[in-house]
Amino acid sequence: MMKSLSRLFALTLLLPSLSLLAQPAEFAFPAGCVQATTFDGEGVTFSIVVQIDGNDAEFTGVDWVAVFNGDGEVVGRSAVTDGFLNGDEVAVATLVLRSDAGFDNCPTFGEAPDVTVKFYDASADEIYVAVNSFFTATEVSGEIAGPDGDAGLNDLFNFLSASLPVTLADFTASAEGDAVKLDWSTSAEINNDRFEIQRSTNPADGFVNIGKVLGNETTTVANTYTFTDVNPGEGMVYYRLQQFDVDGTSSLSPIVVVEMEPATERAVAVFPNPVSAGGRMTVRLNGPWTENGAQLRLVDAAGRQVAAWNSLGAGSLNTELPVVKAGVYQLIATDGKERKITRVVVR
Repeated sequence: MMKSLSRLFALTLLLPSLSLLAQPAEFAFPAGCVQATTFDGEGVTFSIVVQIDGNDAEFTGVDWVAVFNGDGEVVGRSAVTDGFLNGDEVAVATLVLRSDAGFDNCPTFGEAPDVTVKFYDASADEIYVAVNSFFTATEVSGEIAGPDGDAGLNDLFNFLSASLPVTLADFTASAEGDAVKLDWSTSAEINNDRFEIQRSTNPADGFVNIGKVLGNETTTVANTYTFTDVNPGEGMVYYRLQQFDVDGTSSLSPIVVVEMEPATERAVAVFPNPVSAGGRMTVRLNGPWTENGAQLRLVDAAGRQVAAWNSLGAGSLNTELPVVKAGVYQLIATDGKERKITRVVVR
């Protein structure tokens, strides 16, 4: 399945009526961002074949596919359309992913980032992901090399209406002296064989495996895991988890980062910001926060607490935001010595 054939489907992006079709708020570009429709200058093409639970998707004209960057921002989307590939009728989506900054304040997929592909089934009003929805995107001659690593092929995504094998709740990385402590938790697991821990000093150059932790196979109760990297190196260090099912399929977690040479002043950063209700966000604590002594509280405009995280240190936390009303919230970070407040917009 040559990706050059996918340009036959690219015209679907140019139809004005597509922007009027129903789609979830999560698939919306940031305010002021105009969808890219050109292959050069603003974006690169990424074409996929869509299946649902192993079956060819039925084209309804109102289903969508979107690609999100590592900050959870939409960098490309397309309605799913009818197409023919090698003589067979298939459901396809051809996206133009933003690759260069400076166009209408739109987010970009960056250089070799971790991206996520999601599918919106309008008939079920549900958003699905596939086992291969999480991968590192690289650009080759204006095309995206997807999970198969080959920019010359269309990638097949089998989106699953059932939950993925592991539901990751929180994932944190904290500097402890010359080591980094990684903690994560799951709210449910199905046939979870293991987690492999990966480290990088530059995600564009890839990650290396530094260890593994066995999973709990199938369980509906919460589980916690920990791993200590005793040789993280210096500067910014990035971590992610690769979760393996018992049948060998795998998926990647979001990235967390630790600065091994922390800043002299405490600071808090949140991304993406704005963040979608019920979506994932990363909070990064920079500076000399008390080891395992920081607390985060998310409060609404009336001062009511809607979420809290405890026992944090310098590093980052990736977590799922509760389903709350859209609006402006305050994220309050304190460790008994200092208090920092960061504005968080939920859309």
